[in-house]
Amino acid sequence: MFYKVITVVFATVSLAMVSGQSIAADTAQPTLQQWTLESSIQQAMTMAPELKKSMTTIGASEADMKMSSLWPDPSIEFRVDNKLGKEDGSGGYDLTDVTISQAIPFSRLKNQKLSAVASYKSAQFLLKHSQLQVQNRVSKVFHELQLASANMQLMEKRLAFANQLNNSAEKKAKGVVVRYLTPLEKMRISVIREEANQAVSNAEGKYYEALNEFTKLLGLDADADISVAELQAIEKLPALDFLSGFQEKHPQLVAQQQRLQSADADIEVARKSQVADPVVSLSRSEDSFASGREDVYAVMLNIQIPLQDRKSSAVSKAGFKASEQRIELQRLKRELQINLKRSVTHANHIVEQASSYKQKVLKPAKKILDLTKKGFTSGELNMLSLVDATNTYFDSRVRYLDLLYQAHAELADIHLFAGHLITDGDTQYNATTTDGL
Repeated sequence: MFYKVITVVFATVSLAMVSGQSIAADTAQPTLQQWTLESSIQQAMTMAPELKKSMTTIGASEADMKMSSLWPDPSIEFRVDNKLGKEDGSGGYDLTDVTISQAIPFSRLKNQKLSAVASYKSAQFLLKHSQLQVQNRVSKVFHELQLASANMQLMEKRLAFANQLNNSAEKKAKGVVVRYLTPLEKMRISVIREEANQAVSNAEGKYYEALNEFTKLLGLDADADISVAELQAIEKLPALDFLSGFQEKHPQLVAQQQRLQSADADIEVARKSQVADPVVSLSRSEDSFASGREDVYAVMLNIQIPLQDRKSSAVSKAGFKASEQRIELQRLKRELQINLKRSVTHANHIVEQASSYKQKVLKPAKKILDLTKKGFTSGELNMLSLVDATNTYFDSRVRYLDLLYQAHAELADIHLFAGHLITDGDTQYNATTTDGL
C-alpha cells in the first residue's frame, strides 16, 4: 500500500464503517495509535456531518417505504337527530345513523411500494457516495499534511546549511583555517541565512494550517501530537479498463438508476390514480315502522365520476419527470467517464514526470551541490556558484515533493470517480509505491 503512516494521540473509538450502521456521535481520546490513510478515513466518517445527514435521509425514505403499502385509514360517521322523537312523540335526540367507510386503493399500492423501495435504495447508495466524497477530502488533506511536513523538514535543512556557511565565516575570525570570505560574500551568506529563516516560517505556517484541517476533519484534539512520514512515490496506477469496469457500479450511478425506477413506478401510480379510490361504506341506522323502532343496515359504494380528463395530465407530468431522471443518468455516466479518464491520464503523466525528474534533475542537483561545496571550500569556485547550486538543489526537492503530492491528489480523485472506497480493502485496485526520495 502506498499510504504512509501518521502517528497521533487520540481516543480509542469504534471505527465501524457507516454502510447502514449508525454513525458514532462522539469520541474520547487517550491512547497512542498510528494513523494510516484508511484509519484516518474511517475516523473521519464517524464524525462527518455529511454522513449523518445522509443517514437521516435513509431513515425518512425507510418510513416512506413502510407507509407506501398502508391502506387509507377507515372513517366512522355518527348522526344524532330528533327525527324519531318527533315521530313517536317521545321527544329528545337519538343516535340514528352510524356509517363506517373504507377507501379501497386497489393496484396503485403495488406501484407506490415499488417507487418507495427504489427511493430507499437510492438513499442508501447516496450514503456511499457521500462516503466517497468524505474519503476524497480526507485523502487530500492527509497528503497535504505529508507534503507540508516534508517541506518544513526540507526548509530546516536549508537553514542548517545556511548556518553552516555562516559558522564558516565566523571561524575565520577565530583563526581557524578555512576558505577566505570577502565582505561581499559574508553579506551574501547573511542574505541566504535570512531567506532560509523566512522559508522555514512559511513552511511552518502551511504545516499548521494542514494540521488544523486534518484534526478538525477527524475530530481530534487540536493539541494532539501528530507526526507525518515521508511522501511515497507512486510507481504504478490501476489500468483504465479495470477502473472503467469498476465504475459501472459507482454509487452515484446506481442511486440515479434507482431514482429512474422510482420515477417509472410513479407513472403507473399516476395512471392508477386518475380517479379517487372507491369507498365502501357499511351503515346502521334506526327508523320508525308500524311495529316500532327498528335497525336498518346498508352497504354503499362511492365511485368518483371523472368528468375532466385528469389522467393524461398526471401521467404526462410523471412521464416528464421520468425522462428528466433518465437524462440525468446519461449525464452522470458521461461526466464520470470524462473525469475518470482525465484523472488517470493526468496521474500517469505526473507519475512518469516524477520518476524522470528524480533521475534527471534531483540526483544531478544533489551531486552538483556536493561538488560545488568542495570547490567553494578549496577556493576553486566563488560564492555565486554555491548560491546557485544551493538554490537549484532545494528548489528541485520542493518541486519533486509537489509532484508526489499531485500524484496522490489525482489518485484520490480516481478513487472518487471510479467509486472505490479505500476501506473496502480491494488490493487489486490500489496503486503501488516506492520510496519518495
